[in-house]
Amino acid sequence: MSVKWFVLVMCLVAGCAKDVRARFPSQPDTPTGTLILALAQPASGVMVSVNGTLVVEDAHTERVVIEGVPIGTGEVIMAANGSDKAFHVWIDSERPTTVPLGVPDESSGFLKSLAGSLLTIVVYSLLH
Repeated sequence: MSVKWFVLVMCLVAGCAKDVRARFPSQPDTPTGTLILALAQPASGVMVSVNGTLVVEDAHTERVVIEGVPIGTGEVIMAANGSDKAFHVWIDSERPTTVPLGVPDESSGFLKSLAGSLLTIVVYSLLH
């Protein structure tokens, strides 16, 4: 039973990533397709802009599905885990366009820095 509690607590602490579905605000008569962004690992603070329009804001996810994107070359800007990427991709009406993306690990730089500072103070105090 303790393993179940551990898994439950870890999910609550980390926050389970869920697929995000969004719709691009295109005109009804515009030919559209679907864009899928497949992240290499779950990421926090995911924001996605397509052709200058924000379609996903502050999500925790590993997969983003955006429907209604106008066909043709689209400009995509994605931010995740404090890093951003900009690229152009061809959107097809026949099948979803899937883009696999690597994302950096979530930054724990502040916590590492704080722990290092505290450790330095303790070691210095013990030596003097």
